[in-house]
Amino acid sequence: MKRPLVVCAAAALLGLVGALSAQQPAGAQERRPIPADKDPVTTPSGLRYSVLTPGGEGPRPKLRDAVTVHYTGWLEDGTIFDSSVARGQPATFRLGQVIEGWNEGLALMTPGARHKLVIPYKLAYGEQGRPPTIPPKATLIFEVELLEVQVAPEAPVFRAATAAQTTTASGLKVETLAAGEGPACTDQDSFVLRYAFWTTEGKLLDCTADSGQEIRARTADLSLRFMKEAVLLMKKGSRLRLEVPPALGFGARGMPGLPPNSTTVWELEMIDLTAPLPVPAFAATPPDKLKKTASGLGYEVLKEGTGRQPKMGEQVTVHYAGWLTDGTLFDASFSRGEMATFRLGQVIPGWNEGLQLMKVGGVCRFTIPADQAYGARGSPPVIPPDATLVFLVELHGVED
Repeated sequence: MKRPLVVCAAAALLGLVGALSAQQPAGAQERRPIPADKDPVTTPSGLRYSVLTPGGEGPRPKLRDAVTVHYTGWLEDGTIFDSSVARGQPATFRLGQVIEGWNEGLALMTPGARHKLVIPYKLAYGEQGRPPTIPPKATLIFEVELLEVQVAPEAPVFRAATAAQTTTASGLKVETLAAGEGPACTDQDSFVLRYAFWTTEGKLLDCTADSGQEIRARTADLSLRFMKEAVLLMKKGSRLRLEVPPALGFGARGMPGLPPNSTTVWELEMIDLTAPLPVPAFAATPPDKLKKTASGLGYEVLKEGTGRQPKMGEQVTVHYAGWLTDGTLFDASFSRGEMATFRLGQVIPGWNEGLQLMKVGGVCRFTIPADQAYGARGSPPVIPPDATLVFLVELHGVED
């Protein structure tokens, strides 16, 4: 089956998109002229804007509010470098996650408004530009229509450090805001974290409230060094304030809104912590107990279920372990301590077929040939090409 999605720390920090895509549109859009200025106004930052169509009575977006827009972007020579209009799909993002000229320009609009923005390079992609599409020191011109504003939830509060802050051997500065209860997290536990992080000046860069994402992972799944260290200091209910030196965070690469080699300030809250369960022992089905379907799927019923039998498209909840035929374990929900949930049709064919043979409460062992699993390509590095797979599956739930 497909591995259940485990969001690593970097991937969980959604919304750090820094800028709009720079795909080159084609056809008639390349010949669309730049709108003429209409009573242009220049702000103290150097942004120039014209109101092409006034907006309605709705709210002006603020930093962190989500907006949906249609736009077209030109270089000064009239070359279109990006257009949601050409793609037929409006863009949605939060203010604070795009170039500064957009953050400022959209804050001047209400839903229904259409503005022309002339953005100097210092408010766009700077001296380096964004090769190959946007040259160095490029002034950008946008026609932007604001379609919708979604007001953001209340921002997390930035806290200054107190005397309770300590420094670990790695240089991570830690302050405990809430101790939590129960055992401390281990490198084998699965956990769920809420997060927020800021610059040292208190500018919010991203948070769970904005992204709608929690960090669901194990320590081994994390990509940021400080987080690997911090979660091992936490219990369920713990909250930590962290000052993260560049070497333990985003380092020399930085990120949108954060220059290279910057210290960041984080708050993490451990809202769930799950210890791994024992993984069942590997066993191959004896030939005399192996049943086969027309596709070649092999199965052995270890325990008959008594509940619903799932159909394609329905959502199932399972515990499972998967091995190569030599007994090498390559994945197990048991080791994460939490069941996997997905819809039939979203996993490998052997799973789609096999789970429809089960009822809730049942346990089966599947022997899945390569053509019903990952085929000639395999799933490197854990599943080699043309691999037959063995799964033990417990079906715990079915929903429409």
